[in-house]
Amino acid sequence: MNKTNQPKLILGLFIIFVIIFLIALGPYFQLQYIVTMGLLPILAGISFLYDSKDLHLKKKEFFIFFTLFLISFTTVFYYKGFEEFTSTLSSFFGAVISAYIAIGLTKRIDYSNYIHIGYIISIILLFLIMVINGNITTNFASAIAFRDRFMLNANAYSYFCIFANFSLFYLYLKYRKNLILIFLILLPILFLIIAFTTQSRAGLLLITLINVSFWLFVNKPVNPTKFRTIFRKFLILSALVLLLFQFLKIYEGSRIQNRVAKTEHKKDSREVLIEEGIEVFKLNPIFGVGLGQFPFYSKYRLFTHNSYTEVLAEHGIIGGVLLFALFLIPTIQSIKNYRKDKNNPLYKFYLLFFITFLIYNNFYVFYKFPFSMMYFFLIITLQKNDTVSQ
Repeated sequence: MNKTNQPKLILGLFIIFVIIFLIALGPYFQLQYIVTMGLLPILAGISFLYDSKDLHLKKKEFFIFFTLFLISFTTVFYYKGFEEFTSTLSSFFGAVISAYIAIGLTKRIDYSNYIHIGYIISIILLFLIMVINGNITTNFASAIAFRDRFMLNANAYSYFCIFANFSLFYLYLKYRKNLILIFLILLPILFLIIAFTTQSRAGLLLITLINVSFWLFVNKPVNPTKFRTIFRKFLILSALVLLLFQFLKIYEGSRIQNRVAKTEHKKDSREVLIEEGIEVFKLNPIFGVGLGQFPFYSKYRLFTHNSYTEVLAEHGIIGGVLLFALFLIPTIQSIKNYRKDKNNPLYKFYLLFFITFLIYNNFYVFYKFPFSMMYFFLIITLQKNDTVSQ
């Protein structure tokens, strides 16, 4: 190996290790504090070394996100639970430095491949842990078991699946390697098995939609022959029909179908949490009730599971404007890029990601957590890099 490439490989392997420890190994060995207090700050310091000369450049979204973090400190004047504030602030700070890591390590020298690989390996490890713990069996869809039996929150697995799935999309579009294609075909099936097992409705829906969108919308050949176009459509539609029948066969009688049926006859707890979040915002429209404080105003004692109502309830209209700006700026840019060049698969990839991310924030509060904001800012930076290079 060329000696000049050795430091990059060593750092790349360290990036993969940090992500795996953040998502899978840290929770498994109950050593999450090592990530938040050690690994992430070290990686952020390395990112600063790479990025210090360009610290003020092309970081509009990061400065918006950092401002949202800073206004969280107003909570010290009106909190109900100080421990809830400090624990949420710690997670939020981890999200900020994780966002910076994604920026610093994808600009002057591009380490993005290692970040993508880290997310893919992490969900594979989580799947293996589920198997070892006996949480996935041959009747994964219909097994009667409690959703809180998993090492992580049941829905968390689907979040990681979505990001890993997008990483597979990106790596394939970038390199077009047969090995990546094999993973791109096989791993989404694994992701669906995980979604069935954890009974994640949003995960099952979005994993299906993004894969269908990728093959029908994103990964389309440029100027193909008529025969190739017809054959490609026939092949994709045949595969989709076969998978659809298999999917419906598994879905019928599954535990997740029962979850969906229950919500048709009574209001889902997430709907109640969203309504509570809106009511709290109406009563505290300017600054909200403070970071980590919403559970004190909810009958479920939970956060809202929705980024938009969460930020409005806890940060008021000021925080709401900042978060909406943070999410919409790269989304609007992806729309502009797509309109400029509708045949560019990477532009279509970015558009698909940001639209999916906007939708998924209706099911979880992503802006408070390191794993999600690292990935979000990774895609933001990659889009900026590709926009400049085109």
